[in-house]
Amino acid sequence: MNPTKVKNLMSDFGATVTREEDASARKRRRKLGGSSAKRYLEGWIEFDDKKVAKKVGYSLNNTPISMHKRNVHYGDLWNVKYLPKFKWSHLTEKVAYERRVREQKMRVEMMQARKENAAYTTLVETGKHLDRIEQRKEKKRRFREFEPRTFKQTKPAGDATKAATSAVLSSLV
Repeated sequence: MNPTKVKNLMSDFGATVTREEDASARKRRRKLGGSSAKRYLEGWIEFDDKKVAKKVGYSLNNTPISMHKRNVHYGDLWNVKYLPKFKWSHLTEKVAYERRVREQKMRVEMMQARKENAAYTTLVETGKHLDRIEQRKEKKRRFREFEPRTFKQTKPAGDATKAATSAVLSSLV
């Protein structure tokens, strides 16, 4: 039964208020091939008179919506309750509280996800750093094993220079 029909049926007794499904739930439902029509999760009726509210609540609760077999709602039952000492402000406070709790949970989950992501990225960075260190060490080991080190050296000034100096000195004298 759609909300407009409920509003029509209950308009004699009081005003009706409905709560639509979340936008994210509706988007998900539409994405998976569901109907694009609005869906309502809950509905309330605000009665003008307390006595009328009690009578409607007790008379409609657990009674069939329709007695005609061809009706779509044949076999469905009303679920109407009178809530004593319940004010409209209680309802709005409850809805606002539930919204705040849901938002708080989302914030905590997002913070947890950010922490996990940051920890993961630091582990990846340290892993990359250690891999680079290992590559440098391996490169040094390979270089030492296969290529001998050679140094360019000058010939020592030993016997050859003494002979040359003695030959020059003997020619002078």
